[in-house]
Amino acid sequence: MDVSVFNALIAELRYGTVAINCWSGVAFLLAPCPWGAFPGHTLDDIQSGRGKVHNSFMLEKTERTVIEAPFRPFPRSLWHGELTLMPLPPWFITHRGQEAVAQRLVDFYHRPRWRKLPALLWRALRG
Repeated sequence: MDVSVFNALIAELRYGTVAINCWSGVAFLLAPCPWGAFPGHTLDDIQSGRGKVHNSFMLEKTERTVIEAPFRPFPRSLWHGELTLMPLPPWFITHRGQEAVAQRLVDFYHRPRWRKLPALLWRALRG
């Protein structure tokens, strides 16, 4: 498919966040990205919601945030000169330490301590 055709199809989507080859939650995790609904929906026809959050650059009248990740995961992406999420993000179903990451994250939320962060990050990065 031609890139211009693909971009035109994305431009027609009436969603506040569009993610290509990645989880749309990544846009929420990136503070500069406006996260929320496509503008113009009424309460009678809410569609993708109403309002926005984040938008740390304070961009006016944004319609949507589009984020894109390489189709090839790490390490195959490196062979093709593409940057990718590396290491494997903990929200991927194939992440081997999801349970341990979740337990450490809940423990951190329950009793936040700086000394707990290294173990949490280490487990999340091990994939």
